[in-house]
Amino acid sequence: MNILLKIIFLLLVSFSFSYAKSASYQVAFETMSCEGESGFATVDIESIDKIQNASCRYEGKKLKKLLVNKNGTYVTYTMTHEEAKSVMQDVKLYNRMRLKMMENSSTLVIEK
Repeated sequence: MNILLKIIFLLLVSFSFSYAKSASYQVAFETMSCEGESGFATVDIESIDKIQNASCRYEGKKLKKLLVNKNGTYVTYTMTHEEAKSVMQDVKLYNRMRLKMMENSSTLVIEK
């Protein structure tokens, strides 16, 4: 009976980890090229590595670039300063939510 409970527990834990890995929070934002062309992108919020100044301007305004890690290589998106602030707010909110979930959980986190 004790072994059966351990097996059920391990199955539940493995299922919860596989579900957590497949379910990711996406952030959507408007892109802006150095030539002024706008677009739209959606990325996994945990794949965002950095927001920094872009090397170009549009209509005198500095643009920002977002570096996203995709399987070991980086994809770069350019955007307005205002849009970069919005993405950063989403990242901060996501991190606060994750911290709150960990504080309120009795689960041991083994893997990120």
